[in-house]
Amino acid sequence: MNKLDQLINSIDDHPFHEIQTLQGTYRFPGFEFRFIKIQGSPGANPASIASVKISIPESGIPEKFLQSTECKLAVADFLIRRFRQGIETFARQNRGKDGSGSFNTITLSQKMLQRDSVLIDEKFFYLRFIISLPAKGQGGGVFDAGQAWIMFSQELVAIVGFTFFYHRYEVCTKTLLSRFVDVQNKRADISFFLQQHGLVAFIANGSRLPRHSGIDDRPSTHESVKTFQSPVSLQVEIPLTEGGSITGMGIKEGITCITGGGFHGKSTLMQAILAGVYAHIPGDGREFVVTREDAFFIRAEEGRSIRDVDIRPFISDLPNDIKTNHFSTDNASGSTSQAAGIVEAVESGSGLLLFDEDTSATNFLVRDELIRKVLDSSLEPIKPLYSWLRFLWEQRRISMIFVVGGIGYFLQKADMCLLMENYRCHDITAKVRKKLGRIPAEPSFHADFSTVRRLAADNFNPGYENQRLKKVLDKRIKNLRNAPKQLEYGMDIINLESVSQIAEAPQVLAIGYCLFTLRNKMAESDKPETIRFWIDWLYDEIAKHGLPVLEPDYPGTLSMPRKYELAATINRTRSLKIFHEELSKSQ
Repeated sequence: MNKLDQLINSIDDHPFHEIQTLQGTYRFPGFEFRFIKIQGSPGANPASIASVKISIPESGIPEKFLQSTECKLAVADFLIRRFRQGIETFARQNRGKDGSGSFNTITLSQKMLQRDSVLIDEKFFYLRFIISLPAKGQGGGVFDAGQAWIMFSQELVAIVGFTFFYHRYEVCTKTLLSRFVDVQNKRADISFFLQQHGLVAFIANGSRLPRHSGIDDRPSTHESVKTFQSPVSLQVEIPLTEGGSITGMGIKEGITCITGGGFHGKSTLMQAILAGVYAHIPGDGREFVVTREDAFFIRAEEGRSIRDVDIRPFISDLPNDIKTNHFSTDNASGSTSQAAGIVEAVESGSGLLLFDEDTSATNFLVRDELIRKVLDSSLEPIKPLYSWLRFLWEQRRISMIFVVGGIGYFLQKADMCLLMENYRCHDITAKVRKKLGRIPAEPSFHADFSTVRRLAADNFNPGYENQRLKKVLDKRIKNLRNAPKQLEYGMDIINLESVSQIAEAPQVLAIGYCLFTLRNKMAESDKPETIRFWIDWLYDEIAKHGLPVLEPDYPGTLSMPRKYELAATINRTRSLKIFHEELSKSQ
């Protein structure tokens, strides 16, 4: 600590870029501080990255909270949120020019995710955070040593003590940490139960599903909010490893339809189900909404890029002799985008597809009786999804959940029908069968979903050429400013706004480094492999070695996406190159 004090004072009032001489590791009482990356400009974005290292025994956090991967994830999530709270409590912030003189963390969602902001090994906690050292003077050109020393000697010491030292926690804080771990442990029990009993999702009784708003994922605090209650006919009781049980609604494999009037909670239930692939923090209201890990939401996505996808199961050859066995476009329609989305999701390993009528292309879902009378079937290349439902489940074992409010056809073929009425869930399966009769038979189809695409070696080039500035960068990987779900990767801008299960911007950045890591590994390979092969390889590496295998330029800024979001990104990359064996032989 004295060494840092001396170095800081030695560059007081010096040009700001001289702060880079502070690079190094320093001992503080109870922890170790290290600069990982120092930016030489006070307005740099991203700012500098630093870390603190704390001995687990000295922190006093009980070993029982660190016994499993799930528990460690819960503790890591708790600590980065506690650190952020400490910043809000103890740091003055923005004391210098251009907003410098601040501490920060990555933006955090309601989800507990694997992040590289907090790492845990057998002996230590490592927490990485964002720091901007203070600048002063005309244009912020010089370093302010006095304010910097206040940041380190007072504020950082207080934040670290507040975050890591268990004996300083109030009773309510200790209880909260225990709840984080409890959520993960119970979710593991629920997930195991789903696997054993042929269920795709579980919504616990008492869950609070409505959100604050369409752009705010925090729970609604409105006094009218009703907690979820399972219909008696669908209620399951799940035994818990640590004793007791949890009760709620189980959704079985197969085809499920959620219906009801407008504003009665259909989409709210669906949003909870699609978010249930992640753990949620205590107090979110969806802590014990658990969905099978391979669930993927499919929506129409006009304008997206598609590369060499075989969409023949849904769309036959198009006018102007456009073939659909290797369908490519830079400007997909609603129907072609949804057809490609299903094929791509199945190709990536998903066996649970989610749909909402409001975000689907109607002509892709169904053709009604009137349009069939008017439009000759020979003029319609689309084979509506409705005509395939039973085939996809019975022959391909692909479960599906639909939200429908105006298309009753899907109720005819559903194994389970749910009615949302004033945010109350009812099982109306028997009523639907009584009114609509048995599930109708489908015409026999021959649909080949076995075609898989292999990636050409020269993919995911991160190089960027700025023609306006006549500047060439070896690597451009960053979130598009003011558009956190768009990724700037090399010369590509990849729009992920429609990939609904991306929870926070750091996942998008992590996807960029996943692409970069895949590119480097693919360059070493002597044969092309499938998208799924490469994604499985990468996630195996991360499971063994953690997120540092991605080697981000700014460590501590990544949150891990699921495999399916990474596959979705690959499929939306406009420069994507698919290997064609016939072309390879001719060259």
